[in-house]
Amino acid sequence: MARYTVIVEKGEGEYFAYLPALPGCTSAGKTPGEALDQVIEAIALTQAYLVEHQIPVPDIVETIAEVEVN
Repeated sequence: MARYTVIVEKGEGEYFAYLPALPGCTSAGKTPGEALDQVIEAIALTQAYLVEHQIPVPDIVETIAEVEVN
């Protein structure tokens, strides 16, 4: 089991989810929860594609930090 950092951003009329570790693996939904549910499916499909085509799954190297700017 892998743990990925997922970023969810609010767009115009929907939310977008993406993973820095898996470029191109994205999803969208009407709510943040829907975007997350959809990106979980996208991750599974991306991983299956990589394995099937013998492409190494990228290492997960993200670090999340929140910063405050005045």
